[in-house]
Amino acid sequence: MRKITYHIQQIAIFIVMVSLVSVGCSKVELDENPPSLLNPDNFFTTEGEFNAALAGAFRPLYSDWVGFDYAYPLIMTSGAEDVRSDAGIYINFNRLTPTGDDQALIEVWKQFYQTIANANTIIGNLSNAENISEDKLNEIEGQAKFIRAFSYFYLVRWFGEVQLTTFENQKDVETIKQSSVAEVYASIIENLKDAETKLPESFEEKGRPTKGAAKTLLAKVYLTMAGWPLEQSEYYTLAKEKAGEVIGMYELEPDFAGLWKEENKLTNSEFIFTFYGSIRDGGVSGSHMHTASRHWGNGEGGWGDFYSEDRFYNIFPEGPRKEASFTAVFADGTTWEDAGVQPHIAKYRDAGQTVGNNGEGFNVLLRYADVLLMYAEAANMADGGPSTEALKAINMVRRRAMGLDINTPDLSVDVPSGISQADFDKAVIEERNWELAFEMNRWFDLVRKKMVVEVNKDLHPNVSENNRLLPKPSAQLIPGILEQNQGY
Repeated sequence: MRKITYHIQQIAIFIVMVSLVSVGCSKVELDENPPSLLNPDNFFTTEGEFNAALAGAFRPLYSDWVGFDYAYPLIMTSGAEDVRSDAGIYINFNRLTPTGDDQALIEVWKQFYQTIANANTIIGNLSNAENISEDKLNEIEGQAKFIRAFSYFYLVRWFGEVQLTTFENQKDVETIKQSSVAEVYASIIENLKDAETKLPESFEEKGRPTKGAAKTLLAKVYLTMAGWPLEQSEYYTLAKEKAGEVIGMYELEPDFAGLWKEENKLTNSEFIFTFYGSIRDGGVSGSHMHTASRHWGNGEGGWGDFYSEDRFYNIFPEGPRKEASFTAVFADGTTWEDAGVQPHIAKYRDAGQTVGNNGEGFNVLLRYADVLLMYAEAANMADGGPSTEALKAINMVRRRAMGLDINTPDLSVDVPSGISQADFDKAVIEERNWELAFEMNRWFDLVRKKMVVEVNKDLHPNVSENNRLLPKPSAQLIPGILEQNQGY
């Protein structure tokens, strides 16, 4: 069994913990150092110091085998149909029986709050800047506020009411009562609106959040707020407007399969916000999804920590998109059925150059196809039915999925005009399922559309509405301060 040893330093609301977990099928002993933590009392003055601090703020989310470089966030969405894991430490998420002691949950909670603490430290030191232009200082602040909002967006969708920490209060977390979901979203919106005004349209260095990334994330936040648990339908209009501002800033790549090739990761026109792996510096920030998502046998050489589900593969529409999304035939020519396993995920296979288990792969969190589908959904719900522009948005995605020209109407794939509001909404949610498979979207779509029970009840009779939220880490609970979610 593969053994991963994590040494976690005490930070903010977290306790010192050393844990040994066993997953996968190969023997690799990893002794990881904890991600960098910025001291809240750090005094930044120069542009170089602030840029180094920004790197430290982003690093916890893509390092040390517990963030988006590996499988923990993805596996925490495996209550949806697209992702599955039977590994002992992951199986609870897939079977909709998670506990507050599950390793992935504990680690992801820690990494997000570490990122938030680091972003708080940057924001709290902006007034100390010396000889930094206003534009550069805005860029620094915009990036810090984007990643803080990004972190809280994941936390509130997974855990509901959580603590809102700032530079001023993060030393007093034991007395900061959890905020309501509405308060968390208000903070997210405030951060993203500020980031949107201060971030540039592009950076020379890929991987930094841009104005388009802030707009896209804000559109996703608005769309989520229109659904469960807030169910504030007026946010459909805001989601439509914000997604509309992004339309035209990016383009769909003509070849869906090309999106997932490492050689194209820095040049494709569709990625909006992406974590990029690197094997430099000993592979500390290398990608690991390529190994974790490959089958352990049949010449694949992976760990098989997670894969897809046959129920998802069997209903997935045939065509080039399906072929590029799944590994249905393994390296030795054996099909997944003949191998006696589940269909595997192809989107993370190509990691380019590798050193050991570290690669140059990537994990895209926001891309243009998502924007088009968000616009289509929000416009339909805001306008009382699908407009010409909403139909155009979804049909561009559907045409590309079949390898067709995205601007040429095709009756064989297009959603027809005259479709009802309800049927169009269903079509958009289904299209999101196919297009964004394995990209940590389906679970959150099921939650906000109140579909978790509907899609799981036949396979997992234990499912209930309580499963819309995950349990908070047991060790972090403080009566009257941070309370466990209902049902756990």
